Amino acid sequence: MRALLALAILILGSHPASAYFTTLDTGEVIQPQHYRAMVMPQLIFDEFEGTNVIAAFDTGISEDQQIRGFLGIGEIDFQVGANYKWIPFPDVEGQPAIGLIGGIQWMKIADRNALSLRVGPIVSKKVETEVGDFTPYASLPIGLTDYANSTFVPVQFAAGTEWRTLQFDQLTFMTELGLNITKSFSYLAVGVLYYFDEAGIRPKGAAAQDFRKE
Repeated sequence: MRALLALAILILGSHPASAYFTTLDTGEVIQPQHYRAMVMPQLIFDEFEGTNVIAAFDTGISEDQQIRGFLGIGEIDFQVGANYKWIPFPDVEGQPAIGLIGGIQWMKIADRNALSLRVGPIVSKKVETEVGDFTPYASLPIGLTDYANSTFVPVQFAAGTEWRTLQFDQLTFMTELGLNITKSFSYLAVGVLYYFDEAGIRPKGAAAQDFRKE
Protein backbone atom coordinates (compact mmCIF):
# COMPACT_ATOMS: atom_id res chain seq x y z
CA MET A 1 0.00 0.00 0.00
CA ARG A 2 2.81 2.43 0.87
CA ALA A 3 4.53 1.59 -2.41
CA LEU A 4 1.35 2.42 -4.34
CA LEU A 5 0.97 5.70 -2.45
CA ALA A 6 4.56 6.66 -3.20
CA LEU A 7 4.05 5.86 -6.88
CA ALA A 8 0.90 7.99 -6.99
CA ILE A 9 2.73 10.92 -5.43
CA LEU A 10 5.52 10.52 -7.95
CA ILE A 11 3.15 10.50 -10.91
CA LEU A 12 0.62 13.07 -9.77
CA GLY A 13 2.63 15.28 -7.49
CA SER A 14 3.84 18.74 -8.34
CA HIS A 15 7.34 19.08 -9.78
CA PRO A 16 9.19 22.22 -10.78
CA ALA A 17 9.34 22.82 -14.52
CA SER A 18 12.77 21.30 -14.78
CA ALA A 19 12.76 19.53 -18.14
CA TYR A 20 13.91 22.43 -20.26
CA PHE A 21 13.62 20.97 -23.73
CA THR A 22 13.93 23.17 -26.79
CA THR A 23 13.53 21.63 -30.25
CA LEU A 24 14.31 24.45 -32.73
CA ASP A 25 14.91 22.04 -35.59
CA THR A 26 13.18 20.71 -38.69
CA GLY A 27 13.19 17.47 -40.63
CA GLU A 28 16.02 18.70 -42.83
CA VAL A 29 19.41 17.06 -42.21
CA ILE A 30 22.77 18.81 -42.27
CA GLN A 31 25.08 16.75 -44.47
CA PRO A 32 28.50 15.41 -43.32
CA GLN A 33 31.31 18.01 -43.38
CA HIS A 34 28.74 20.79 -43.27
CA TYR A 35 27.78 22.69 -40.13
CA ARG A 36 25.25 24.99 -38.51
CA ALA A 37 25.76 27.34 -35.56
CA MET A 38 22.78 28.77 -33.71
CA VAL A 39 21.98 31.27 -30.96
CA MET A 40 18.49 31.01 -29.46
CA PRO A 41 16.96 33.21 -26.72
CA GLN A 42 14.11 31.47 -24.90
CA LEU A 43 11.34 33.17 -22.90
CA ILE A 44 9.81 30.87 -20.25
CA PHE A 45 6.16 31.36 -19.23
CA ASP A 46 5.71 28.89 -16.38
CA GLU A 47 6.98 28.44 -12.82
CA PHE A 48 10.56 29.53 -13.54
CA GLU A 49 9.58 32.66 -15.48
CA GLY A 50 12.58 34.25 -17.14
CA THR A 51 14.93 34.00 -20.09
CA ASN A 52 17.55 31.51 -21.20
CA VAL A 53 20.11 31.94 -23.98
CA ILE A 54 21.23 28.72 -25.67
CA ALA A 55 24.01 28.15 -28.22
CA ALA A 56 24.01 25.07 -30.43
CA PHE A 57 26.21 23.47 -33.08
CA ASP A 58 24.94 20.92 -35.62
CA THR A 59 26.63 18.63 -38.13
CA GLY A 60 25.62 15.64 -40.19
CA ILE A 61 26.94 12.12 -39.67
CA SER A 62 25.15 10.51 -42.64
CA GLU A 63 22.59 11.37 -45.28
CA ASP A 64 19.71 10.92 -42.81
CA GLN A 65 21.36 11.49 -39.40
CA GLN A 66 22.50 14.62 -37.59
CA ILE A 67 23.94 15.47 -34.17
CA ARG A 68 23.78 18.63 -32.05
CA GLY A 69 25.71 19.86 -29.05
CA PHE A 70 24.33 22.74 -26.99
CA LEU A 71 24.81 24.75 -23.82
CA GLY A 72 22.89 27.56 -22.19
CA ILE A 73 22.70 30.00 -19.30
CA GLY A 74 20.01 32.21 -17.80
CA GLU A 75 17.04 31.39 -15.61
CA ILE A 76 18.36 27.83 -15.72
CA ASP A 77 21.78 28.55 -14.26
CA PHE A 78 23.54 26.19 -16.67
CA GLN A 79 22.54 23.49 -19.12
CA VAL A 80 24.54 21.32 -21.51
CA GLY A 81 23.58 18.39 -23.68
CA ALA A 82 23.54 16.62 -27.01
CA ASN A 83 20.80 15.58 -29.46
CA TYR A 84 20.63 12.97 -32.21
CA LYS A 85 18.25 13.31 -35.17
CA TRP A 86 17.26 10.53 -37.58
CA ILE A 87 15.05 11.28 -40.58
CA PRO A 88 14.28 8.03 -42.45
CA PHE A 89 11.52 9.73 -44.49
CA PRO A 90 12.81 12.93 -46.15
CA ASP A 91 10.77 15.90 -47.35
CA VAL A 92 9.76 15.05 -50.94
CA GLU A 93 6.81 15.99 -53.10
CA GLY A 94 3.64 14.83 -51.41
CA GLN A 95 5.42 13.69 -48.25
CA PRO A 96 6.70 15.66 -45.24
CA ALA A 97 9.96 14.85 -43.51
CA ILE A 98 9.31 12.42 -40.65
CA GLY A 99 11.75 11.18 -38.04
CA LEU A 100 12.90 11.15 -34.44
CA ILE A 101 14.95 13.41 -32.17
CA GLY A 102 16.51 12.09 -28.97
CA GLY A 103 19.07 13.38 -26.52
CA ILE A 104 20.49 13.88 -23.06
CA GLN A 105 20.62 17.09 -21.04
CA TRP A 106 22.24 18.05 -17.71
CA MET A 107 21.04 21.17 -15.87
CA LYS A 108 22.03 23.19 -12.81
CA ILE A 109 18.96 24.76 -11.21
CA ALA A 110 19.75 26.86 -8.12
CA ASP A 111 21.74 24.45 -5.94
CA ARG A 112 20.35 21.25 -7.49
CA ASN A 113 21.25 19.16 -10.52
CA ALA A 114 18.82 17.65 -13.02
CA LEU A 115 19.41 15.04 -15.71
CA SER A 116 16.95 14.45 -18.55
CA LEU A 117 16.68 11.97 -21.39
CA ARG A 118 14.31 12.79 -24.24
CA VAL A 119 12.91 11.30 -27.43
CA GLY A 120 10.11 12.38 -29.71
CA PRO A 121 8.82 12.43 -33.28
CA ILE A 122 9.37 15.38 -35.57
CA VAL A 123 7.61 16.26 -38.81
CA SER A 124 8.18 19.20 -41.19
CA LYS A 125 7.39 20.37 -44.71
CA LYS A 126 9.10 23.12 -46.73
CA VAL A 127 6.89 25.75 -48.40
CA GLU A 128 8.29 28.11 -51.03
CA THR A 129 6.97 31.70 -51.09
CA GLU A 130 7.86 35.04 -52.65
CA VAL A 131 9.61 36.14 -49.44
CA GLY A 132 11.66 32.99 -48.98
CA ASP A 133 11.27 29.39 -47.93
CA PHE A 134 9.38 28.47 -44.77
CA THR A 135 9.71 25.06 -43.14
CA PRO A 136 6.97 24.58 -40.51
CA TYR A 137 7.57 21.73 -38.08
CA ALA A 138 6.10 20.07 -35.01
CA SER A 139 7.51 17.73 -32.38
CA LEU A 140 6.33 15.97 -29.21
CA PRO A 141 9.32 15.53 -26.86
CA ILE A 142 8.81 12.94 -24.11
CA GLY A 143 11.41 12.78 -21.38
CA LEU A 144 12.63 11.00 -18.30
CA THR A 145 14.00 13.45 -15.72
CA ASP A 146 15.80 12.93 -12.45
CA TYR A 147 15.56 16.00 -10.20
CA ALA A 148 15.56 16.56 -6.45
CA ASN A 149 15.66 12.83 -5.64
CA SER A 150 12.63 12.07 -7.79
CA THR A 151 12.05 10.80 -11.32
CA PHE A 152 9.20 11.92 -13.56
CA VAL A 153 8.10 11.99 -17.22
CA PRO A 154 7.79 15.47 -18.78
CA VAL A 155 5.92 15.89 -22.06
CA GLN A 156 5.87 18.95 -24.33
CA PHE A 157 4.42 19.97 -27.67
CA ALA A 158 6.66 22.19 -29.82
CA ALA A 159 5.83 23.85 -33.12
CA GLY A 160 7.60 26.47 -35.18
CA THR A 161 9.12 27.35 -38.52
CA GLU A 162 12.48 28.08 -40.11
CA TRP A 163 12.59 31.01 -42.54
CA ARG A 164 15.20 31.22 -45.29
CA THR A 165 15.07 34.73 -46.69
CA LEU A 166 16.03 35.74 -50.22
CA GLN A 167 18.44 38.39 -48.92
CA PHE A 168 20.87 36.20 -46.96
CA ASP A 169 22.77 33.20 -48.24
CA GLN A 170 24.14 31.80 -44.99
CA LEU A 171 21.66 33.08 -42.38
CA THR A 172 18.21 31.73 -41.60
CA PHE A 173 15.79 32.49 -38.78
CA MET A 174 13.58 30.31 -36.62
CA THR A 175 10.77 30.78 -34.13
CA GLU A 176 9.14 28.18 -31.88
CA LEU A 177 6.34 27.91 -29.34
CA GLY A 178 6.54 25.14 -26.74
CA LEU A 179 3.53 24.07 -24.67
CA ASN A 180 3.59 22.18 -21.38
CA ILE A 181 1.60 18.95 -21.63
CA THR A 182 2.67 17.56 -18.24
CA LYS A 183 5.51 18.25 -15.79
CA SER A 184 7.33 20.48 -18.25
CA PHE A 185 7.08 24.19 -19.19
CA SER A 186 5.85 26.57 -21.89
CA TYR A 187 8.07 28.98 -23.75
CA LEU A 188 8.68 31.12 -26.83
CA ALA A 189 12.06 30.78 -28.53
CA VAL A 190 13.70 32.41 -31.53
CA GLY A 191 16.88 31.42 -33.31
CA VAL A 192 19.48 32.90 -35.66
CA LEU A 193 21.20 30.15 -37.66
CA TYR A 194 24.45 30.32 -39.64
CA TYR A 195 25.25 27.60 -42.19
CA PHE A 196 28.79 26.90 -43.33
CA ASP A 197 31.12 24.19 -44.56
CA GLU A 198 34.85 23.58 -44.12
CA ALA A 199 35.57 26.55 -46.36
CA GLY A 200 33.42 28.74 -44.17
CA ILE A 201 30.70 29.39 -46.74
CA ARG A 202 27.34 27.92 -47.58
CA PRO A 203 27.15 26.45 -51.12
CA LYS A 204 25.01 28.42 -53.56
CA GLY A 205 22.74 27.44 -56.42
CA ALA A 206 22.51 23.77 -57.31
CA ALA A 207 25.32 22.89 -54.89
CA ALA A 208 23.10 23.97 -52.01
CA GLN A 209 21.08 20.77 -52.49
CA ASP A 210 24.06 18.83 -51.15
CA PHE A 211 24.18 20.95 -48.03
CA ARG A 212 20.97 19.78 -46.38
CA LYS A 213 19.03 16.67 -47.18
CA GLU A 214 15.47 17.76 -47.86
